[in-house]
Amino acid sequence: MPTPTADEARQILFSPNGQLVAKRYDYGRPPIEKPVIEISDKNGKLLWQIPYQGEKLQGDPGTSLAIYGWANDSSALYFYYYRYPDGGDFAFWWDGSDLQRIDIKTGEIRHLLPGEGSMAFAISPDGTQIAYTRAQDTPGILFLRNLANNHDTRISVQPEQEYTRVGDIHWSPSGKALLFHTEAEPKTNWIQVQVIYLDAVTLQQKVVKYYDLESMWFEGWVGEHTLQFRGLRNEPIFLIDIITNETTIIGTATPSP
Repeated sequence: MPTPTADEARQILFSPNGQLVAKRYDYGRPPIEKPVIEISDKNGKLLWQIPYQGEKLQGDPGTSLAIYGWANDSSALYFYYYRYPDGGDFAFWWDGSDLQRIDIKTGEIRHLLPGEGSMAFAISPDGTQIAYTRAQDTPGILFLRNLANNHDTRISVQPEQEYTRVGDIHWSPSGKALLFHTEAEPKTNWIQVQVIYLDAVTLQQKVVKYYDLESMWFEGWVGEHTLQFRGLRNEPIFLIDIITNETTIIGTATPSP
């Protein structure tokens, strides 16, 4: 396969140490040729090329490779397969499937999660665990996989209402807790979401927020015990303290033009 030119790359990600760069080429949406990920050093020397691994290209929506991210010490790159969404809220809940890891020194590729079905997943900050859910599990289950021994801890999700999906996972900065979302049975035309906090040590769960998916968005952790949300439709940006449940407004989102 000829090496693509730099301006064809659809995803470019530099390693934390600044010595490496990963680039994804997928040749269209949906892809019309097999995608590829290339890993080069800072001088442009090609180190590894990750092929599409033989899967058949599908119609619309199509399946493609994607870069998940670098290991914190730049020793490995994580990548996976995903489907281009064809509408709806697919992209909110599911990341993809077949999460893998390539060792930069040896080029060895290790499969970390199964290659079939839609999944949500997130790697812990220290790279030792993966939290993941699967679309086919009803009722929903959250798994914590120890990457040292591939042991899964199975956690039954316990929202305060009935739900249909579990996904959109976010680890806390320390990796001692994580946040995930469940979808409640809709009582209106909006998709009702529950935000659940999980202590990754005690495995205790706590519902910390309810909202309509069309009204706001979870933006991320602020420190270890605070969550930031951004209201849509000109609603405020605010923080929620997980310990005290206190809500603090810190600003207002810029109106859309």
